[in-house]
Amino acid sequence: MAAPLAPKSLLLAVARVGDKLVAVGDHGHVLLSVDQGRTWAQSLTPTRALLTGVSFADAKHGWAVGHDGVILATNDGGLTWIRQDDGRDLETVYLDVYFRDLNHGMAVGAYGKFVVTADGGKNWTTAKPAEGEMHYNRITAGADGYLYLAGESGTLLVSNDGGDNWVKSAVPYEGSLFGVLPLDQSSLVVYGLRGHIFHSPDHGATWEPRSSDIKVLIMAGCRRKNGTVVLAGQGGNFFVSRDAGRTFRDWQPAGFGTSVADLIEADDGSLVTVGEAGAVRLTLPSP
Repeated sequence: MAAPLAPKSLLLAVARVGDKLVAVGDHGHVLLSVDQGRTWAQSLTPTRALLTGVSFADAKHGWAVGHDGVILATNDGGLTWIRQDDGRDLETVYLDVYFRDLNHGMAVGAYGKFVVTADGGKNWTTAKPAEGEMHYNRITAGADGYLYLAGESGTLLVSNDGGDNWVKSAVPYEGSLFGVLPLDQSSLVVYGLRGHIFHSPDHGATWEPRSSDIKVLIMAGCRRKNGTVVLAGQGGNFFVSRDAGRTFRDWQPAGFGTSVADLIEADDGSLVTVGEAGAVRLTLPSP
């Protein structure tokens, strides 16, 4: 059943799908926008579980994951969805999903959960990219086939072969990391708890701190077409860099005080955020 207030409910991830945006979140909600986040329409899904991650391999084929071991798939750009899990693994909490093409994908989550597929999600097998059972929070694709997997206890795993093999990057922090933002061919920013931000010029081989004085959880980031880097987190706090991640300035939009879980740039340069307040468009101030 459609929920009229779904665009204002908790949303945790957003992805660009051709000329559309697709957001996922609470109660199995999947929302589509054809006008860059100004309005949203709800797609019906076969679950009420919290959805936490979404990834599209092309403009039609996508996957969403979440609590209760849910893995959903669509072949019509997010209009309709089917379940690919068997519905019996209610203990698994998936936190993110990534597909590099129509066949090869991976889903990650709490307590070291890491599964891969080579047939578009028809079958999934368990893999182990690192020792331990830390939570894996987010997968991010960079340039030249690099993948980054951020997790708790300062975990950042790097793969340069599409996810077949992983190496631990020595991020100088022992708290949880919630994401990686690739900036160009080799530089990237990683972010996490208590305002921690680190910059690497070499795919994570070395790191320098860029941490903020505002000690809030940072959960999301995007790089705009003009090169501006925007990170976002708790309490409506944003962190903006106009020099490729070398320095960051704090920004809190007027009248916006809720936490952000993910964000993406709209075609007109606006920011489309998803989080506690649902989907909200924001305009970044000029320098």
